[in-house]
Amino acid sequence: MQRALFRYLLVSLLFFIPVINKAQTAKPKPVTAVIKTDSSKIVASKFDKEAISNYKEQKEFQYDEIGQQQLSLWDKFWLWFWNLVGDLFQGAASNIFSRYIFIGLGVALIIFIVVKVIGAEKIFTKKPKETILPYDVITENIHEIDYEQELQRLVAERKFRLAVRLLYLRALKKLSDAEIIQWQPDKTNYNYLMEISKPELRNDFSQLTLQFDYIWYGDFPIDEVKFDPINQSFNQFNNQIK
Repeated sequence: MQRALFRYLLVSLLFFIPVINKAQTAKPKPVTAVIKTDSSKIVASKFDKEAISNYKEQKEFQYDEIGQQQLSLWDKFWLWFWNLVGDLFQGAASNIFSRYIFIGLGVALIIFIVVKVIGAEKIFTKKPKETILPYDVITENIHEIDYEQELQRLVAERKFRLAVRLLYLRALKKLSDAEIIQWQPDKTNYNYLMEISKPELRNDFSQLTLQFDYIWYGDFPIDEVKFDPINQSFNQFNNQIK
């Protein structure tokens, strides 16, 4: 009985081995994929022009206009300028040499505008020399100047700025001759002002000193029309000195 069962198992095993081997070595059949056609309908979206127009009319959506209203004229100028520079750079972005040229032109333009606005061109231009007086305007001896002759010459030559300088020196001479001040070449105008004891005389001299400082040190332009009242003010002041 046992032998018969053993034979049966052996025969079955020998029968299934070729079948298993064939199944392992068999190649799978290719399967062709089939794409299903989409039959759904496509509906194109449309913009509601009327709704967009309504949004544009609402102030809450007018961002550009709000920004422009808050800009000053100076800010608008710079906005225009940098937009222009940006447009130029778009064409020269691929060229490094052109880029530096535009940067240099932009910087030069800014400097030019600043110079014109603040009047700083005087920094870069040499001031023309006026006719040199026959004495030093810094260390001159006020007692050795022929004021009448020099004033006539300067007015005739229309050198009114130098004439105002001479008027101020003559006023110092008058004060020194009256022993109201102690004249010294190294003293400042403020020193002389503090030496005047009479309030009215000191106030008048203070006004003349202010005019002189504006014209001489501040390079204030002066012509014959402006010189005449200044000349009269100095003459009136000199008449007060006794």
